[in-house]
Amino acid sequence: MKSKLRPIDPEFWTVENELPDPFPFSTAELDAIERYFGGVLDAVFDSKPRALPVATTASQKGKKR
Repeated sequence: MKSKLRPIDPEFWTVENELPDPFPFSTAELDAIERYFGGVLDAVFDSKPRALPVATTASQKGKKR
C-alpha cells in the first residue's frame, strides 16, 4: 500500500509556468534589477571566480564599524 504524499516529497508539488513567452518587463524594472542585484549577478555568471559583494541592508547603512 502506497503512503500519502507529503509536502517534503517532490511528487507532491506541481509546477506550472503560466508566464508569457517572452516575458514583458519595463526598462525601470530592468534598471532596478541591475542596480540592486548587478554585483551578485556579475559574480555568479563571471567566468573567473571571485568573492561575492558584501550585502548592505538599510539597517546597516550609516553604522560605524
